[in-house]
Amino acid sequence: MRNPDHVRRIESKMRERRLTAGEIEAFLRMVARIDGKSRGYIDLNRTATPTPNYVMDSKKLEDEIPALEERGKKLLNQTVIIKLNGGRSTSMGGFVPKGILAAKNGRSYLDIIAGQIQAFRKQWNVEVPLVLMNSFFTDNATAQITEKFPFKLITFIQHQAPRLYEDSLTPLDRGTDEDWAPPGHGDIYESISRSGLLDNLLNEGKRWAFISNLDNLAACLDPWIIGLLDRDGSDFLLEVTDRTRADRKGGTLVLIDGGLELLEIAQVKPDERELFQDIERFKVFNTNNVWINLEALKDALKNGSLDLPLIQNHKTIHGKKIIQLETAMGAAIGHFPRARGLRVSRDRFFPTKRVGDLFLLQSDVCILDSMDRLQRNPVRPKSLPLRPRVFFGSDFLDFPHELPDHFEDPSTVSLLFAHTLEVSGPVFFERNVRIEGEVSINAAGLESYRIRRNAVLKDGTYP
Repeated sequence: MRNPDHVRRIESKMRERRLTAGEIEAFLRMVARIDGKSRGYIDLNRTATPTPNYVMDSKKLEDEIPALEERGKKLLNQTVIIKLNGGRSTSMGGFVPKGILAAKNGRSYLDIIAGQIQAFRKQWNVEVPLVLMNSFFTDNATAQITEKFPFKLITFIQHQAPRLYEDSLTPLDRGTDEDWAPPGHGDIYESISRSGLLDNLLNEGKRWAFISNLDNLAACLDPWIIGLLDRDGSDFLLEVTDRTRADRKGGTLVLIDGGLELLEIAQVKPDERELFQDIERFKVFNTNNVWINLEALKDALKNGSLDLPLIQNHKTIHGKKIIQLETAMGAAIGHFPRARGLRVSRDRFFPTKRVGDLFLLQSDVCILDSMDRLQRNPVRPKSLPLRPRVFFGSDFLDFPHELPDHFEDPSTVSLLFAHTLEVSGPVFFERNVRIEGEVSINAAGLESYRIRRNAVLKDGTYP
């Protein structure tokens, strides 16, 4: 630490927040690792593409899946589902926890996940516990929704850490919750341990945990993957999928010094980030769907080997440059000796980070099946991509605007036969509009442009 005064200010702020000595000590270790010169960057020349024995391909396992599924079903009573529920909906123009937003068919993310849990229990005649990792922001609001669930829900709160001024490393001190942030989803391992929940789960005979983001409704428990873990003796598995240009900034799996690692763009030197985004060189990216052996997790925490790479998330708040110190959940893959990646199809990955993603989720492109799992609409032609690409220009849908400001009912806009939809300018959609093929609506420069009810827009640019 360059100045002990920074330490004292951080300690004082965290004590005022009534954080524990363990939480304070853990955060100060993160601060001490900051290197103003290198920032912990990874040289891309040190990386290599993982071989198939490190990253398995689900397509090449298709013949084995029936047997693996039967094996996995016998282990469901040793499995727990954990959803990361710490996020708010600011990137979607809202200020509430994302989990309580209406996601599809008028139901919230949490409602749909609860439906999945009930369907799993009915289908497989086993109680698979649902655990939510909440943040200080989402905990109270979530409780108001989940108290009506017809099953016991387990929650724990992840840690919180002060945001720091980039130039001085002193804590942001505006006196509001804006001063604080969760230290990344990599915090899940320490948080679940310090809460006592990890020991409780192990004492109840739980062996496996499936962890995923709450806003990825396509990430569902799949017994065959548990069977694969058990058969191969794996202690950690990270689902990855093929990179496209749309997600070329996402974390990717690489070999570094012969070991499997997750590499995030924040760990790459700025002058190498264009190379990092080369989808031909780095072919897969992290879905943040993680399968982990809880006994192995306890051992890693006990022996202190779970020291995750530090990510400096740089932001500007009220004109000041700020650092959030974070770790990534998937980065733990480099700390388990029997860790593997699993290449899956994109139908297990549909996060909703932006308003355009939410619009796509609510459309007829995807449906909820009888077990509340998100599926491709079977009516959508197979010649079209899994989901159309939707782009909303900032002059059409800019923060803090929301979908109702520009759609009479966004869920009635049909994208079933759409390949791409691009919208810019002051456009308003009435009900039951149908988009087919590649459609661009450019109303820039107009006072307003209204898409009338029951209109069909086919390949072309409008107006």
